[in-house]
Amino acid sequence: MRVLGYIFLTMDKTAAVAVAEQQRAIQAYGKTRGLMVDDFFIEQGYSMKSPLRERKQGAAALSGLRAGDALIAMKAEWVLGSAREAVRLLQALKEMSVSLYCVDLDENLSVAAERKLVVSEGGAPLIMAVLTALAACDGSRQGETIKSTKRHQKKEGKYLGGPVPFGWRVEGEYLVQDQKQQQIIQDIMQLRLDRWSYRDIAGKLKEEYGIQLSHEGIRRILASNSRKKEEERKRGASDKIPSQAQ
Repeated sequence: MRVLGYIFLTMDKTAAVAVAEQQRAIQAYGKTRGLMVDDFFIEQGYSMKSPLRERKQGAAALSGLRAGDALIAMKAEWVLGSAREAVRLLQALKEMSVSLYCVDLDENLSVAAERKLVVSEGGAPLIMAVLTALAACDGSRQGETIKSTKRHQKKEGKYLGGPVPFGWRVEGEYLVQDQKQQQIIQDIMQLRLDRWSYRDIAGKLKEEYGIQLSHEGIRRILASNSRKKEEERKRGASDKIPSQAQ
């Protein structure tokens, strides 16, 4: 009989648990079940929503399991993935006669086990714990969907809120160049070519345009403007790529 410990390093730093802490929790829990952990599989770089069988270490751990073996993880949400994937995983492990233990649920999720005659609260706590774990998976998926949407909107040049960079203005949903401020930026760039310091440029801007900026503020304006123009150039180039419709 082999007992494997599955350690998951979540990409959400606020919910991260160190490898050593997970190892201790899994080993301690295994002892309460009379199980000694033979090996650990450490997973990182994957989302909670990804199926365990499609993760590198998850797939390696599953492929090494045989009838009578056991897999222990610290949190159910780190192995279940989603309601659909949870059903698929637990059914597969049940058919293999492989036990899946999750420390936070304190239960064998895949193989029926004999119970001692004790006063029990019934299945309500376990059901609530499973639903909580699946809700965490769904929350992770929703968060990633929002991030993906924002990345796509940013790639399209849409304004997503926050301070408007100098040299730009909001027009509808997009940031577009403010020609008056762009001219000021051009003047700043020329002064830099003429070897003016940022501090001297700040003084000239205050004198000629009534704009009060620190030397660091000027540096950030130039960097931000250069970045925004490059993004605009790339979008324009991608829009000009002809479709290859047959």
